[in-house]
Amino acid sequence: MSTLSDLQQKNPHIQILPITDISFAKYGKVLSGINADKAISEARRMWKVADGVDYAVSVPEFEADKALVDMLSKRMYGGLPVEIGWVFGRNNVLNGLEYHQGSEVIFALEDVVLLVALANEIVWDPDAHLDTKHVKAFYAPKGSNVEMPSWCMHFVPVNVSKKAGFCNIFVLPRGTGTPLDFTPPPSPEGKLLCGNNVWLLAHPDAGTNNYPGLVGENVFINQLD
Repeated sequence: MSTLSDLQQKNPHIQILPITDISFAKYGKVLSGINADKAISEARRMWKVADGVDYAVSVPEFEADKALVDMLSKRMYGGLPVEIGWVFGRNNVLNGLEYHQGSEVIFALEDVVLLVALANEIVWDPDAHLDTKHVKAFYAPKGSNVEMPSWCMHFVPVNVSKKAGFCNIFVLPRGTGTPLDFTPPPSPEGKLLCGNNVWLLAHPDAGTNNYPGLVGENVFINQLD
């Protein structure tokens, strides 16, 4: 059996499709022709698998590959400055969904499941919320390179293997995820703003101070041993 079929068998409560499935086109795009070998090599050298989730929005060791930075800036963002960061650890639950203005590009160093929804599925009246029944699950195998446009809501990936954990390198417009130095505007969107260029709807189960905008059951994935 394949990894995906094993995952599907272990998770009868949710449909898990590959990122190559035509239905993923609503949420993102599988990319090719990007050489991120230097950044990936640095990530593997630095990465220590541990429980929980850690991240950094800008990693100098990854951004030292100036050819990669220049190519991503021009190809993905039309010349805008970019940051290359990472998120890593172990995770098996949704807990939140965020979106940015500008695509997020990811490089998956291990097999992961991406839990996603569409920003136009947010209901804004009377208060912003999104029902987790809209969340879809897609399997991205190790080595995948994926673009998730601004309308694709996403959050921490789920590692397929309990032992291996996950490590995703990500690329975003520079400054995304850094702390706000202003008070969010008194608007429906302002309630969701938790960092520069980061709008987040959290699930109440997450137990954070972020806006609790996800309603319905928290989505979980049973991982492989």
